[in-house]
Amino acid sequence: SEKPYAWFISYAKTDNGSPVAVAVVVEDGNANRDDISGGGLAAPIARDVMKAVIDSKQ
Repeated sequence: SEKPYAWFISYAKTDNGSPVAVAVVVEDGNANRDDISGGGLAAPIARDVMKAVIDSKQ
């Protein structure tokens, strides 16, 4: 069977109103098939990227 993808998309605005959009796709993750989910694998990456972008805009 094909390997599953974990994905997560997020959107926010900085304190000054600038939009920030982040999309993360994890392909060929080393996790077990049952452990692959957007919330489990991709969301933590998206959170870190979003935080870095928002922090850099302040």
